[in-house]
Amino acid sequence: MEFFTIILEKSSSRQVLPDNFVNMLDGHRPQNMKPRQDDNGLCKLWDVEVVFDTDGSMYLDRGWKQFVRVYDLRHGYFLVFRYDGNATFTVKVFNTTMCRRRYQDDDDASMLCLFFLSIRLCLTPI
Repeated sequence: MEFFTIILEKSSSRQVLPDNFVNMLDGHRPQNMKPRQDDNGLCKLWDVEVVFDTDGSMYLDRGWKQFVRVYDLRHGYFLVFRYDGNATFTVKVFNTTMCRRRYQDDDDASMLCLFFLSIRLCLTPI
């Protein structure tokens, strides 16, 4: 399953996960999730605590703040999460220019940037 979120000021300390993702877990309530930044698949898995509030909403909590800091996630960044099973996520980061954020040797970042820029140009009124 894939879903996206946009970094808001509140989400720097904890990140809510979509209800459809929680429903997909079919009652399983994991204590931890392991996100990693998507590049060549060799990135560090981060141990992030999961908490649930009284209405069943699921949040990435303790450990999320460190993930945000290390990858310099800022207000307005667009994140695409892919659930890989076994409580792991791959996270693609797009900055406010709508281009994929480059970390280390991310070969396809420049191609995605060109793709988003071409869409932006097509949608810009003349």
